[in-house]
Amino acid sequence: MLTSFRARLLLLFVGLAGSVLIATLIAVTVATENQAELTVERELTVSERVLGELISIRGEQLSQAAQVLADDFGFREAVASGDQATLISAMINHGERIGTQLMALYRPDGTQLASTHDLPASNSINDYRGIRRINDELFQLVTVPVRAPDVIAYATQGFLVDDVLAESLKQLTNADITFFDAQSGHIFASSLPASQRQTLVAATQEERVESWLNDEALAGHLSDFSSIHLLVSTSRSEATQEYRTLRTQYFGFGLASLLVALVLALVTARHFNKPLMRLTAAAAELQQGHYQGSIELDRGDEFGRLGEAFNSMRGAIAEREQRIMYQLEHDLLTNLPNRKSLHQYLTGELASRKTGRLLILNIARFRELNDRLGQRFGDKILQQVAQRLQDEFNNDCFVARLAGDEFILATAEKVSVDNLQQRLHRLVAKPWLVDDARYRLDFRAGLVHYPEQGDEVDVLLRRAQLAARQAAFTKQLMAVYSHGSDEEYMRRLQILQALPEAIAERKLELHFQPKIDCATGTVVGAEALIRWRHPQLGVIRPDEFIPLAEQSGDILAVTRWVCEAALNQQQYWLEQGRKLQMAINLSAKDLQDSSWLSFIKAELQQRHLPAETLTLEVTESAVMADVEQAQQQLTELRRLGVKIALDDYGTGYASLSQLKHLPVDELKLDQSFIRGLTDVENDRVIVRSTLELARQLKLETVAEGVEEEAAWRLLQTMGCVTLQGYFFSRPLAATEFENWLSTDASRFLQSSEPNKAGHDET
Repeated sequence: MLTSFRARLLLLFVGLAGSVLIATLIAVTVATENQAELTVERELTVSERVLGELISIRGEQLSQAAQVLADDFGFREAVASGDQATLISAMINHGERIGTQLMALYRPDGTQLASTHDLPASNSINDYRGIRRINDELFQLVTVPVRAPDVIAYATQGFLVDDVLAESLKQLTNADITFFDAQSGHIFASSLPASQRQTLVAATQEERVESWLNDEALAGHLSDFSSIHLLVSTSRSEATQEYRTLRTQYFGFGLASLLVALVLALVTARHFNKPLMRLTAAAAELQQGHYQGSIELDRGDEFGRLGEAFNSMRGAIAEREQRIMYQLEHDLLTNLPNRKSLHQYLTGELASRKTGRLLILNIARFRELNDRLGQRFGDKILQQVAQRLQDEFNNDCFVARLAGDEFILATAEKVSVDNLQQRLHRLVAKPWLVDDARYRLDFRAGLVHYPEQGDEVDVLLRRAQLAARQAAFTKQLMAVYSHGSDEEYMRRLQILQALPEAIAERKLELHFQPKIDCATGTVVGAEALIRWRHPQLGVIRPDEFIPLAEQSGDILAVTRWVCEAALNQQQYWLEQGRKLQMAINLSAKDLQDSSWLSFIKAELQQRHLPAETLTLEVTESAVMADVEQAQQQLTELRRLGVKIALDDYGTGYASLSQLKHLPVDELKLDQSFIRGLTDVENDRVIVRSTLELARQLKLETVAEGVEEEAAWRLLQTMGCVTLQGYFFSRPLAATEFENWLSTDASRFLQSSEPNKAGHDET
């Protein structure tokens, strides 16, 4: 959900003010809490110190009062004489006078003379001084000696420690005072309220005084006072009241600041939001493609300048969009409509069920001209072609540039084919002038009718291109598409799509054609020839799918599969005792593959096959594709021990000067020379001279395409080494080849009737 600038500005102001307020409030809270804890601890410490001082002063006062009794002459006489009645009377009178509740008199040896309470026996005077528990009551005891002049007795007086004393101490220490016995839970004296006393009794018995303090929101110090526990406590809320008041005041101040910030934010947001709303509305119109009008902001600040910049931007965008739309729909070099415009035009024509003609025009060998004469030359030619097309056809045709050197003419049905052809002839008949030099260019055009020959743009373009290829093949200026012409094109596409799967799933097959020793008729080897039978496409000949594999790059995988399958078969035959030379064909792509040598080496080593039993056949055209790379690759293969044969010799491009540098072991004479060997003198001359050349270069020779015995005998006289052809056998599957070796191969060891089986396969 989008938030307006005004809301974001308000949120920004309030957020900043609130963040500062919260951060400060947290800091103040933490600081006051810490300070409150310190204050409580300090107050408890002070209260404990004051309590100690008060008890000490009270003890001194009690000691002075007790000394008055000890110094009384009559009392000393009574002690000295042992007058029991006098002692008791004096002690009662004195106790009533000073407010003591406990009085005791005993000799220095500890013999008790008189006492109001049963005091525990003790050998030390110090046991009768200070705060002591006597018969479930708590007293502050003082003991003074009675001298006459030596110590003749000790007088002990005790003052009850009760709630009244605790309350008076609370007034002086500003803290609650509680004396209790932790074991029994008995409270002797306390200034606490009755409710807190009851919960304290339970807490002392369970030894959880600290948790009790937390439950009652108290802070306290617990200490031992002789055998009695002393608890000095105070209320946390009362001790921290001032700090809470401070936090409340600060929070109120913060809220007031937040309200002020909110008011300022509202005023500021309104000041900024008004021009922004106008700019936003103008931008929305601009987004919808409305470039007319302008925005006026009567302000001298940044918003006013922003409005002026926006108006300038509006005009620039309008101009740029027009330019972009033009570039999007036109070719920048020729200013003709481009593929996008053509597609839109034809889509509209087909949607409205209009009839017409689509013509595609190509410049023959334009890429060669462009590479040889430079891109500048090519651009000028394209511009001149575009200009002539516009001058000649722009009145009644849609003229566009498709890509490269392809131009498109789309016209209504009323423009006849003859009229189009005449105008094309006029267009291309004139010479083309580039930098004061005249050039002659050849053009090829393909014509298709719509919608009867296609109701989709891509289909029409493809069929027009097929017609243009037909024009190039027949060397005509223009050819008209006929139904069924694109079946071959679709078949090639299907072959390209099916080939990778056929390689991966090993759906290809190998056939083997025997090689015969020309002199003896002995089978000396076999050439591995690939075959492919597709369940939908039927039999696909090698000359059909091998060129496609070379174009797609799949030829490398095809050749490797052939090598693996052929070497597997050769290994099997070798294990059966049949030592045959295996020949495999390589393509130009294979010779350019840097990993080919290591692949062949690994395959031979894996099967323990001697390298010299393998012959790799390469055509002259494959070698000439990259002479240096081919020479290097073939040289490395020969070093490995593999034999190299130059296939289809006489039909390629290799010259004699190149032949002497090629690392080859044998020449294979093309079958076009062998088939006419017995009838055509020129073929005999070519074959005889080639065989002689091979002998001089110390190369072996293979004649392929032998279809009759007469050709065999003639080649014997000419000195050919090896023969191959239908006279001996057509290419056979592996099992058929083995059967042929067992049954038919031996008949060629002697003269026999010719087997005219037909023509050789690729």
